[in-house]
Parts: sequence; structure tokens; C-alpha cells
Amino acid sequence: MYKSIIFVMILLLFTGCTINMTPPQEQVENKVSAEIETKKIKPWPHVEKEYWYAKYFLSMALNPDVQRVMLPRQVFSVVKCTVDGFEKDYEYERFVKEIGANMALPPQIHKYIYDLSWQCSLEVKRKAEEEQSKNPKSIDVRKTI
Repeated sequence: MYKSIIFVMILLLFTGCTINMTPPQEQVENKVSAEIETKKIKPWPHVEKEYWYAKYFLSMALNPDVQRVMLPRQVFSVVKCTVDGFEKDYEYERFVKEIGANMALPPQIHKYIYDLSWQCSLEVKRKAEEEQSKNPKSIDVRKTI
């Protein structure tokens, strides 16, 4: 009797340890991320990228709200960051078709552009404040009198 109970316990012990033999989920995620990394978006043509810098800079520089909070060089930094973000997210032909050639953008694309520009403006503002804290301007009292 004790032999049969011990046999059943050993049998349950071994079968209980070998029931779930599926591979861990991490391996599947690594394969998917490796596939995404291999699919890189090719860089935009240089002249076309410069064109979009200029076009976007013009639209931002003419905006009075932007003029109140940023210097032209800062606006250009925001534009450069934004267009570089477009380049990372879109193939050039797809960008022109979905964004560049459209006069009226769908709400989701408008939000994408706004969010990307906003993040770039925050980064430019942070860098400007950091640079200003490194080189504080001193006021010469003799020149103000």
C-alpha cells in the first residue's frame, strides 16, 4: 500500500512539472522587435528635406503666437526637429501623399504634427534655458546710466 502511494506521488510530481512546456513570451517579443528594427525607413532626399524645412519654417515664423515666444533661430530648431521626426516616421513619398500635398489634414494627422512640434519646442526651450544658465548675462550699470 505504501509503495502504491509513493508511486502515485512520484508520478504526480513528475507529470505536474512537465505539463506546461510552452516557451516564455519574451522570446516572441524579441523576434517581433528584431523584425521591426530590420525594417528601417530610408532617409529623405536632401534637397526635398531642405524644402520642407523652409516651408514649415515660413508657416511657423509668420504665426504671431510663435513670434511672441520664440526667436527665429529657436523656431528653426523646432522646425528642424519636427521635419527630422517626419523623416523617422514616414517614407518620403508617403509623407508627401498624406501630409505634404493635403491642404486640409485629417484630425489624427493634425494632432500628430502638433504633438511632434510641441515636443520639439519643449526640447528647444529646455536647451535654451540650459544654455542661458551656463552663460548668464551680466548687466553693466555704467551703460544703463
